[in-house]
Amino acid sequence: MGLKQVDKSLLMVLIVFSIVVLANFKNNILSKTLKVFSFSTVIATTILIIFGLSNVLFGTSTSTLFFHDFSALYDQHPVYFALYLSLSAFFITQNYFSQHNILYKKKVIFPSISLLILMCGIILTASKVVIFVFFTIYFFQLIVLIKNIRVKIIALLSVLFTVLITINVPVIKNRFTEGMKFDLEKFEPTNDISKAKVFTRIDKENLSDLELRYLFNKIGVYHTIQDENILFGYGIGDVQDYLDYYYLTYGLAPNWYEGFNLHNQYLQIFASYGVFVLMFFLAYIIYSFYKAFRNKDYLFIFFLLITTSVFIFESLLSRNKGIVFFIFFNTLFLINSHKNENSPTRNTRSA
Repeated sequence: MGLKQVDKSLLMVLIVFSIVVLANFKNNILSKTLKVFSFSTVIATTILIIFGLSNVLFGTSTSTLFFHDFSALYDQHPVYFALYLSLSAFFITQNYFSQHNILYKKKVIFPSISLLILMCGIILTASKVVIFVFFTIYFFQLIVLIKNIRVKIIALLSVLFTVLITINVPVIKNRFTEGMKFDLEKFEPTNDISKAKVFTRIDKENLSDLELRYLFNKIGVYHTIQDENILFGYGIGDVQDYLDYYYLTYGLAPNWYEGFNLHNQYLQIFASYGVFVLMFFLAYIIYSFYKAFRNKDYLFIFFLLITTSVFIFESLLSRNKGIVFFIFFNTLFLINSHKNENSPTRNTRSA
């Protein structure tokens, strides 16, 4: 387990080196990559929708269209897949619905259909955090991107209508109402096993997603500090063993949450590597935001906003899928920002 985690973490460095080398030989690599990625995601989502609907027609419950069942065909976690869909929607909207392109109706027919498919996919993933953050950012993107007032109003009303439909879909409505419930009794971690709160089976069955994340976060932070691992953490190879031991202490394991990370990327880094690496990671995020805002790269800003928001509720970088998605695209965006800053058309004094 430890070696597997170490090997996985090496991806964060290896991906960067490979992209830097690739970027030196290709022009417009970001735009080309995003175009292929976005329309590949549209095709993949179309297949999932058709597959899910065919299952429903053959007698399975409509609930299998949503959440884990929706993306199970690709063995994808719905939150990760929802992020792919979100980035694709941001890119297609920005690339094909500029003030110039929107005047040519034939040019936007296929992108419009693609956007509709992506929106359906986002809804079917039923990821609470992605749905909330995506539609919030998407409203802003439409306001900034579309200059024609009439078209802007139509677009915003269309998205608002989609949001109203989404929050009234029973499966999604239940996920928001039940998942965001928080009536947990006061919980304080302790190193004294005799005083530890032990959760019963009924307690665990009634835990909402929000309550569970609260418990994970509080347990992780408390014991990392109490075990004097603030500076360097438990180590990437050992952190899960320690977390599982503490979950066991509070009755959250075995057979329940054994093997679960802290479901917060920032705290997961703190528990794994300590405060120094956490500060470095936060500096990397801040630097990325700085580059995005400096270049007024809205697509980069939207990408950062949705991923850093999801980091609060999920440890994306604990899985290969999350590492590849975030590190790959963030590196591409940073390279693109650097090229823009040094291009002759934007800075005549610097070649």
